[in-house]
Amino acid sequence: MSRRVLDFVILLLFVWFCMIGGLWVINNWIIPLKIPGVEEAHIINIVQVVISTVLVLSWLLLWKRLATWMFWRAIGDRRLID
Repeated sequence: MSRRVLDFVILLLFVWFCMIGGLWVINNWIIPLKIPGVEEAHIINIVQVVISTVLVLSWLLLWKRLATWMFWRAIGDRRLID
């Protein structure tokens, strides 16, 4: 199997596993979140949105760095072939 195809498959598997894991974390930990001493629902909802947003943005940053690293590694390998 070509190195590029293998890198692409690894990237796709990483993305899907992270998405499923992130959805599981949001569903099982963030949605049922209760903050002791806080009775206002809108404050809890804001905290849930902020935590979920941080999770999603960190996932996107990690995905971008991984894709960029794989891209430049592929470009470097191609220069050696030409």
